[in-house]
Amino acid sequence: MPIPKVVAVFNKYVTNRFTLLFAGRLPPLAVVIHRGRNSGRRYRTPIMAFPTETGFVFALTYGRNVDWVKNLMTSDGGSLESNGDEVPIHGIRFVKYADMKELFPFWFRIPLGIISVEDCIFVEAST
Repeated sequence: MPIPKVVAVFNKYVTNRFTLLFAGRLPPLAVVIHRGRNSGRRYRTPIMAFPTETGFVFALTYGRNVDWVKNLMTSDGGSLESNGDEVPIHGIRFVKYADMKELFPFWFRIPLGIISVEDCIFVEAST
């Protein structure tokens, strides 16, 4: 079960603004950069990103139906600020958390299990 919508709205307008001050430079906090589906506006959303051999994986703690996910899927790409670098991301696909949970550190799997995360996004990163 994803985190309730009211929490997502609070985070969007309060927590995310604070988190953006250091996300992208302090792993696993990263910033996904995406374009609005209708406006074309550039957005920056803080997330927890974990590296894989060819890209990154993100747990969808609010579920699939959030703007940044829709924006990435519509444009099939964006970029990710991680560890002080910005890298293009593409090849975005949904995967089940159960199939990817070994890619997450143990300390992160505990809260993901508590909130019953079902889905993740896997992205490929270009260097």
